[in-house]
Amino acid sequence: MNAGMVGEYAFEEFADIPFEVEQAAEFWYRNPIIRASDLVLAISQSGETADTLAAVREAIQKGTWVSGLCNVVGSTIARETGSGIYLHAGPEISAASTKAFTCRLAVLPMVALKFGRCATLSCSRGREIAEAIESIPELVERVLEQNVVIAKDAERWADADTPSAFFIGRGY
Repeated sequence: MNAGMVGEYAFEEFADIPFEVEQAAEFWYRNPIIRASDLVLAISQSGETADTLAAVREAIQKGTWVSGLCNVVGSTIARETGSGIYLHAGPEISAASTKAFTCRLAVLPMVALKFGRCATLSCSRGREIAEAIESIPELVERVLEQNVVIAKDAERWADADTPSAFFIGRGY
């Protein structure tokens, strides 16, 4: 869901497409208003997530286009949607794997970029966005080079009196 929220920003900014993020468990419990011209993008690490699979089936039953974004080739979601993108993040070690989340964060803006280029996004702006996406590993590396500072901050926060944190931000 969190990766989907980043995708929402990308689809709306790059492709000028309204994008709604919904938790899969909530999607199929309510009566979602979707049309045949809509796209439902089902995001699942394993491609077997029960709630996401139920949402996929609900969307298909309502006659809309459903595509999967998952890691496991040949998974149920991949088979039932018939279209989508494989993350190829490797085997899942835990349900909330960082590598699968990171892959989603990389793939969703690229998909939004492709949609944008097929619509109204100029070639030059598309190139700028693609170059920015391509620079992400270098930016992550620069952050990781600050591991001494990060470790000191982590130690300071680990000993803090309050066991919670509040993160604020804007946009991506």
